Amino acid sequence: MRRAYSIIVSAGLAPFLIMGACLVLALSPSLVPGELAGLVRYGPFLLAVLGGAIAWWFNRGQAVFVMALLLVCYWLLVGNGAGFSPDGLAFLRIATLYLIPINLVFLGFTAERGVLNPRGIARMLVLGLQLFVMVMLAGQPDVGSALYQMLDTRFITGGGVLAEIPHPALILSVFAVVVLLIRHKPLETSFAAAIIAITVATVMGPGAIQYGYLAATGVVLAGLAQEAWRMAFVDDLTGLAGRRALGHAMAELGSQYAIAMLDVDHFKKFNDTYGHDVGDIVLRKVARELSHVGGGGKAFRYGGEEFTVVFAGRNAQKAQELLDALRKRIAENKITVPDKNKTVSVKISVGLAERDEDDTDPWDVLKRADKKLYEAKQAGRNRVVA
Repeated sequence: MRRAYSIIVSAGLAPFLIMGACLVLALSPSLVPGELAGLVRYGPFLLAVLGGAIAWWFNRGQAVFVMALLLVCYWLLVGNGAGFSPDGLAFLRIATLYLIPINLVFLGFTAERGVLNPRGIARMLVLGLQLFVMVMLAGQPDVGSALYQMLDTRFITGGGVLAEIPHPALILSVFAVVVLLIRHKPLETSFAAAIIAITVATVMGPGAIQYGYLAATGVVLAGLAQEAWRMAFVDDLTGLAGRRALGHAMAELGSQYAIAMLDVDHFKKFNDTYGHDVGDIVLRKVARELSHVGGGGKAFRYGGEEFTVVFAGRNAQKAQELLDALRKRIAENKITVPDKNKTVSVKISVGLAERDEDDTDPWDVLKRADKKLYEAKQAGRNRVVA
């Protein structure tokens, strides 16, 4: 179960599963038992509150404000707590199609600043002001009707999708989805999925709105889960899995495996001579090569300039061939030092050990690999010792 959850979250599959499930329910409402109809209707409220609380706990202001925006928009459209007229509701439905993508793009492209600080409070006030103005305009029949006519613009006539949504709103939504996906980050991707969910629900008609917002709040909550997973298991600098992920991988190893410990030769000299920025470049270069080690090897950043590679189902002989090829590739590809007009070589030392019949704990194998790494350094560095 834990492995399945890890695969779904780490691969970013949760938003697609959530949106797919909500689409099926929207197309076939009869699948929802009568006693669960209320859960579907009030689900967006529950998910928005839950997601907002989790985001607040992790100090992720972007997600807090997105959840607040979705919650208020859904309440205005479905809850109808303020008792708007039909014209007012029509205006609100159109206005949210502009308001949501604009704010999600803005929040997705601004740096994370938390919640209860001057910048976070300023964003909260700006968002609140937009919602307040939208509500006030919806309450004025003449003004709301005039704005509705302006926002409900069609550039070309036709049926199908083009007839169900204002064309400027559709263009805005497509633009917002594209630029958010370019960011290629869990939260921003979930924002793009939320826009898609609400746009599709709008096209499907008023009866699908609750499913659209259910999917939107669900995918943002899933994005938060993926972001939390990334923070816990992925190293920010190198993009490799971190030490906590290594612990999980070690617990799942079978009866045959090999483990390598490696580090960058003379790494302290790189930092002292060229600065920590160049040191970071070196670590990212090594990590990039490690991610393509091959042979089923999974690379992890162990700490500092040390890395671990786990070869599940492989013996030391096969792993040594792959690691030696890796060592040569890293040494052959030189690094250009910024502002120095100079290239430098990066070399690594590797220690390798495999499980034998007496090993019951993978960490003991890792310790042996670490001793082999020490032997590689004592023997002159830039080599693999098994």
